[in-house]
Amino acid sequence: MKKGQISLDLMLTVIVAILLAQVFTTFTEELVNSERSTGIKAQEENMANTLLELINQSKMLDENRDSNFNVKYIIPFIFDPYARGGQDCNITIKRTNPPSIRISYLTNDLNEVFVEKDLNFNFRYSSDLNYNCGQAIDANRDHWGEAN
Repeated sequence: MKKGQISLDLMLTVIVAILLAQVFTTFTEELVNSERSTGIKAQEENMANTLLELINQSKMLDENRDSNFNVKYIIPFIFDPYARGGQDCNITIKRTNPPSIRISYLTNDLNEVFVEKDLNFNFRYSSDLNYNCGQAIDANRDHWGEAN
């Protein structure tokens, strides 16, 4: 073998090794981001289910004509392992047709992670309610009552 042949083989081997390392790194990053999005989405689903339960309790209290009901719920923060401390999220309870709950979380390195759930509820008032994580929701007949 010639001296030039060995260095060409070595150069091709190094190029292939660098390409394989890059492919492996990209695959690993995508896997981590996918698991991170799944974890955030699971937390949002849990919050949405809790809010749905709160709305159903309000509906039941309103149907019983309990005019003084007042249910307080503090929205938990999203835990994102790549961010420090509890992270903020946006919650919209759409009271127009069709009513729904939307919980969203946005970071610089992930696309928006969100959950939407439809509600089987006819709110007394039609303006949307907006909350953030960590905020207290004070559910009462005026804000959460059902239209007759």
